[in-house]
Amino acid sequence: MSRFQSQLNTATRLIESYRPGEPFHLYLKQYFSANRKHGSSDRKLIRDLCYSYFRIGQWISDQSISDRLLAAYYLVITDPMPLISALCPEWPVPTSHEPTARAAQIGLAWQPDLVFPWADQLSTAIDPTAFIESLLRQPDLFVRIRPGQESTVRDKLSRDQIQHRVIGKTALALSNATSLESRFSLDWEIVVQDLSSQRIAELFQTMPVRTSWKVWDACAASGGKSLLTYDHLPQVQLTCTDLRPNILRNLQSRLQRAGIPVEHVGVDDLTQRRDRSAMGKFDLILADVPCTGSGTWSRTPEQLCHFDPSSIDSYAERQYAILQQLIPQLEPDGYLLYMTCSVFHKENEAVVNRFCGSNGMELIEMKTFTGYADRADSLFAALLKRLS
Repeated sequence: MSRFQSQLNTATRLIESYRPGEPFHLYLKQYFSANRKHGSSDRKLIRDLCYSYFRIGQWISDQSISDRLLAAYYLVITDPMPLISALCPEWPVPTSHEPTARAAQIGLAWQPDLVFPWADQLSTAIDPTAFIESLLRQPDLFVRIRPGQESTVRDKLSRDQIQHRVIGKTALALSNATSLESRFSLDWEIVVQDLSSQRIAELFQTMPVRTSWKVWDACAASGGKSLLTYDHLPQVQLTCTDLRPNILRNLQSRLQRAGIPVEHVGVDDLTQRRDRSAMGKFDLILADVPCTGSGTWSRTPEQLCHFDPSSIDSYAERQYAILQQLIPQLEPDGYLLYMTCSVFHKENEAVVNRFCGSNGMELIEMKTFTGYADRADSLFAALLKRLS
């Protein structure tokens, strides 16, 4: 058996045995840890085969897993493909990156509606064709340069000859293979943060100038939005909560590395009604709510094969319930920044319109950050103001 056939067989077995629920990158990591016979080049090719398979969703689902793996790999990979030359010598070298043309070169009809069957449910600002084609490519690695660290970071980029793209004033796009920990002080010099998440700061520009801000990051996760807020608004007093104790411990370590003080960190289930008056009131509440994560599926394409569309409604109800719990803690004329990494209308505009319609909130600005033009995630945000 050839090496390439062995790699294809391994990828086929991995796809057959994978069950949804666990992130595929963790599943792969466990497999490679238990099977050290695979060298680095083997691991890369097997990984590329599997992720290519997921990126095509239910396209050509009538074919065998191994045939779909090969067709998906041909469609997705832009580097030279010796595996295809060895196992499918009749297939020509691709002459285009465009999926319709590539599929036609191997006698297949490209059907994007089988990759992403929910295009009719997208937010209005999302271009269905561009979004679906972006699912075929791994997004770049993005970092944000923190204030005062610009010259240090750029010196290190030059010294180590790190290939990068500069976007705006502080965003850098890097190869996903770039080693950051050995070169930069993470969270002090740079913050790993997707480009669309960085662009959330654009909404801060529509808020009034104040000498200080009391901010509650209500679904704080690992603290990326907290760092962004601290770096863009003056004299921020931070309170951070999340449902998950483990991730809050990561947040505290991260904010400590960043040199950012925090007033309070605590576990809070925002779907539950309780008295939160002891927290006081806030000038700004960040609500990066749980969602389908559909704006990030180019990073986790296994979702395309295992997504349950009924979860959109479930998430939308949960998001609305969370927003209602935040109102009592918001100062009159205070701001609420609602965010999802979803591309679905029901989780985005529909939730905001419903919430503003009956809760004494005014919509200041609503934006969909379509990251696919920059090889980034897509993200939705709406800035709301509590009427006094």
